[in-house]
Amino acid sequence: MPNDPVAECANAHWTQMVDQCCGAPAPSRGPRPKTAGPPLPGRPLPPSPDGAQDERERLRERLPRVERLLASRRADLLSEQEVERYVALDWLEWHGGTLRLTVVGRNLCSRQGAALR
Repeated sequence: MPNDPVAECANAHWTQMVDQCCGAPAPSRGPRPKTAGPPLPGRPLPPSPDGAQDERERLRERLPRVERLLASRRADLLSEQEVERYVALDWLEWHGGTLRLTVVGRNLCSRQGAALR
């Protein structure tokens, strides 16, 4: 079929792959989007005036919300700052380009759930 758009696209993709394997530079696609979006409206993560312990407690209280966002595949609603803090505390981890709770994070969430019952 001379005008098959699927075949043309596949051929263009194959040609680009062969060129890259032979050392040709990849075409530029522009800047990459940020991995995390802004914090939810009305729920910014304020700086901790009373020290790291208060900040840690606030993050612990917000962890079930983070768990729900990750389960619904809405990690884009977490700010980069928030993600960095959870990763630094070893409550979140990057796994294959996605975020997930660590064992410590899951234990904290289950403790909070048990405390509410």
